[in-house]
Amino acid sequence: RDNTTKGTAHRRFAVSINLNSDYDGGDLRFPEFGDRTYRPPPGGACVFSCSILHEATPVSRGERFAFLPFLYDEAAAKVREENLKYLDPALTAHV
Repeated sequence: RDNTTKGTAHRRFAVSINLNSDYDGGDLRFPEFGDRTYRPPPGGACVFSCSILHEATPVSRGERFAFLPFLYDEAAAKVREENLKYLDPALTAHV
């Protein structure tokens, strides 16, 4: 889950965009829904709710490169701003 702490409570959706394909493993799995795995092609995306338990399976060959942004709305942006005071200043220097 990607929204269970003060620093992540604002996150609504996660996006996993694979940047390469020359690796084995590294697929997305949602254990609450069974053993099926997901692997979008390079440039393709898998978008899912941050409240869903998920994992990336271990990479067994090569390196997986991915862009992993999070999506949230204006109300969640306010939650994010409010929760910054609870975080280590070193983690929020870029905000």
